[in-house]
Amino acid sequence: MSTQLTAIHTEILETAGLASDDARFPSATLTRIVNRALRSLSAEHDWPWLQATETINTVADTQSYSPAALWQKTLRLTYDNRDLVQFQASDAAQYNNDTGEPQGFYIESDLIYFVPVPDGVYAVTHSYSAMETALSGDTDTPALPDRYIDWLVFKACIIVAARIRDGELYGMAEREVKAWAKRAADEQRRSSRTQMIQARNDWTI
Repeated sequence: MSTQLTAIHTEILETAGLASDDARFPSATLTRIVNRALRSLSAEHDWPWLQATETINTVADTQSYSPAALWQKTLRLTYDNRDLVQFQASDAAQYNNDTGEPQGFYIESDLIYFVPVPDGVYAVTHSYSAMETALSGDTDTPALPDRYIDWLVFKACIIVAARIRDGELYGMAEREVKAWAKRAADEQRRSSRTQMIQARNDWTI
């Protein structure tokens, strides 16, 4: 069973050595901290638990499309069992007056542009890395697997430590976060034989 938001609150307070009724960290504040920590973790890597797909149905003479609401990064676009080629916007400009079946795409201003401009309805499969859905209700659970909840707790404790200016807590939590990040990355590398994980170029441990 996945760890619920209220249990995560408790883990954060206990790990930070704070009372459950500490006035500086009411439930609403802790929830914001948890969501901030989740966003940070989800941005570090294209984690398999955050990978999703959607179908983009093109419209004739319409080139740009909004991805899913929780879209964070496009992993691939496929049509008719083939991958579309990704272009830089500047390189794709020469094709913007052409129409036809999608052959490629580029991303600009959080919109997906197909190249050439679609001349009809094409069902394109969009595989992407999503952001965590924000938690709000007491029983809400993150997409983050339960085995990584301690990682989330220590990430949140860094934020708590910064707020209360507790250097010792900050240092401890930071060390734990780095250890958990390495552990998670190693686990994903070991499982890469069965599932492709696309790492960000700027992701370092």
